[in-house]
Amino acid sequence: MGVGRLWVLCLLFPLVATAGCTTAGNASRAQLADVAVPSYAPPSGAPGFCATLAGTTHLTGLPVVLGTLTTQPQDVGARLELTAAADELQQVLDQVSARTGAGALSDSLKNLVGALREARDNPLTDQIRTRISTGLDDVGRRVQAACGFPS
Repeated sequence: MGVGRLWVLCLLFPLVATAGCTTAGNASRAQLADVAVPSYAPPSGAPGFCATLAGTTHLTGLPVVLGTLTTQPQDVGARLELTAAADELQQVLDQVSARTGAGALSDSLKNLVGALREARDNPLTDQIRTRISTGLDDVGRRVQAACGFPS
């Protein structure tokens, strides 16, 4: 799944949240070899954070992780996956924050990282799932123009 299509995750959350049939441990093993956007070639002039974001390996597993936490709130593997996804996005945020004029994207990334960490540290509520879903959509919209991810 491409980062430019993060909005698809928003559509998947209700379905995955009720299904929760795959454990996060199985998902993480299958996802680790993949990146968010395979064979991504940034357009000319694209910021460096685009390649970092395209190279993430844990964002694509979020629907399964959140579904797992919905049905198995104490699942340690799912919480580790949330930590890994938040850490990857923190690296992107660090690069974005170093740029001038990236305030809105920086704020969106901060909110998303915060929501992922909240989901890791607390029981997963509809409010937290909505914050993650909205955050993914917002970040996806904000990076698409600069990064030119495939649709």
